[in-house]
Amino acid sequence: MRIPTNVVTGFLGVGKTTAILDLLARKADGERWAVLVNEYGEVSIDHALLEGGGGDGVTVREVAGGCVCCATAPYLQVALHLLLTEAKPHRLIVETTGLGHPGALLEKLRAGYSDRLNVRATVTVVSPDDFTTPGMLENPVFREQVELADVLVLNKLDRADENVVATFQQWANGLEPPKQLIAATQSGRLEREWLDLGGSPPSLRMVEVPSEVVAISTTQVAEPSRPLRFESAGSPPACGWVFSPDDVFDEYRLLRFLGQLSGTTRLKGVFRTEGEWVAINRVGTSMTVTPTNYRRDSRVEVFADGAEWERIERGLLDCLRDQP
Repeated sequence: MRIPTNVVTGFLGVGKTTAILDLLARKADGERWAVLVNEYGEVSIDHALLEGGGGDGVTVREVAGGCVCCATAPYLQVALHLLLTEAKPHRLIVETTGLGHPGALLEKLRAGYSDRLNVRATVTVVSPDDFTTPGMLENPVFREQVELADVLVLNKLDRADENVVATFQQWANGLEPPKQLIAATQSGRLEREWLDLGGSPPSLRMVEVPSEVVAISTTQVAEPSRPLRFESAGSPPACGWVFSPDDVFDEYRLLRFLGQLSGTTRLKGVFRTEGEWVAINRVGTSMTVTPTNYRRDSRVEVFADGAEWERIERGLLDCLRDQP
């Protein structure tokens, strides 16, 4: 059985370690949890906090002196192998450094450990300071952490005034693609049910925060090579597809197919290709392709009059790479 795995990310000082400690304190008796913590500096602080506060049934290992996403990546395999072998956990939590780019880490976990790990929701924690610090919302590391999030949480609600909460809500609700859950909390309180978004959608029990800052969107889960389809009879008509994160597209075939779709007034999507994840935006006959940090699934929405959705779906499936 594959181990449920979560990445917890966020900028410096938002409360990631506090949130993980709170989750560990509330795990069920008899459960074994493992935590892989990434320290950027040479003095291991988070590791000490987690090891000292985790309690029984918790094993902590660190990758120190850099970021698991880049400089010390070779050590990730060693640390992860030892952690899984020694702890035999029921759940794995990976805490990234606040300066890290977690996209590459998620790729390693999914591609390199698909037989052992079931990667579920990525949780990104933000704080009120992120919305009062000039330039933070444009910071490339912050933006990547937010784009990757399945669950986006505003922590330290007790330190946020009404204007900050309103700014967070408006900003978070406008993110595309939308998050599976947006919430606000304090003292790092996360609900365990949130961790399993990205697997089978659970029934959620919310933290006690103002309801107006909580937006939930649970979805079905696509299986490999069996996308979910959602049709809309608007003007123009539209149809969207959601593919499994395990589906990998041949970028050349995909771009050729999407570029040649006739009758399309608008098309937008994100796709996992062999070398990268890309965002594709087509208006009329003009199409742009840019890298994206989104990692939840591949998805596309097509706006077209008189389109044959079945034919488009078959075309998209033909763009998938053969799986090994």
